Formats: sequence, structure tokens, C-alpha cells
Amino acid sequence: MRRRKSLLEWMWNTVQRAEGKIIRVMVLASVILVLMQLGSLKDPLEFYMSVAAKVEAPPLELPALAQSNQTWQLTLKATPAAPIRVLQNGKVLGTLNNGEQTMTVETGQIQLDGRGLSQIIQVQVINKDTQLVEPRNNYTLVIQGNVQNLTVRP
Repeated sequence: MRRRKSLLEWMWNTVQRAEGKIIRVMVLASVILVLMQLGSLKDPLEFYMSVAAKVEAPPLELPALAQSNQTWQLTLKATPAAPIRVLQNGKVLGTLNNGEQTMTVETGQIQLDGRGLSQIIQVQVINKDTQLVEPRNNYTLVIQGNVQNLTVRP
């Protein structure tokens, strides 16, 4: 009978020690998580939107030989109309204030800048030169306070 009591005591002490170690590990993990979140000091929604933008439309690095100064006609339509700036190589090509805008673009990347807009805006390619492979006609981008990239290539 004495042996059982010591075996039960031993098991109970083991469980209590394990519980203490588990609590220490969880406290340490919580502290590390808080420190990592404080290190970023970004709005979580802004962080998520920037990651999502990179996943949905990653910027493509085109080789210098493939880039040419060819220009193309591209018509974009914003629904609803919003002050989305269309940029290429740091220059503003136009805005989608009136909803629809035809612009001359070069081969490469164009950016649709919707920072500061809280509503969801859909930007659709409604017309393009026939020689362009990208973007496709009727291709739609969703912009909600972020910047989206659009590739233009023949």
C-alpha cells in the first residue's frame, strides 16, 4: 500500500513540473510574439494588403534587352470612378477620375495607385492594342487603398 502512495505522489509531482515548464514556454512564446509585432509597427491591414498585392501581381523584372520604347494604347475603366493614378517609370500617365481613360503606355510595368481610398474599386482593361499579349481584354484588378501592378508586353 505504501508503494502505491509514493507512485501516485511521483506521478503528481511529474505532472506539476511539466505544467510549470509548459507555462514558462507559453509565456516566453507570448513575449516573443509581442516583440515581433511591436517591431513591425505597421497597420495590420496595410501589411496584409501589401503582401496580397505582391502575391496577386508580383512585379516582373524584365531584362534590359526586352524593354523597348514601343508605345501602346490602353483603355482602363474604374468602377466606381475614383482618383486612381496610373503611373509608369515614375511619371503620372493619367487618373481614372472620370471612370474611363485611354492612355499611351510603354512596354513594362504600370502602377495603379489607389492609396488613400477606402472603398473597393475595380479597374478593368476594356481596350488595348491588338499586338499586346498582356494585359488581357476584360482583365480586372481590385484596388482598395493599395497599389497594383499591371504588366504591358507585346
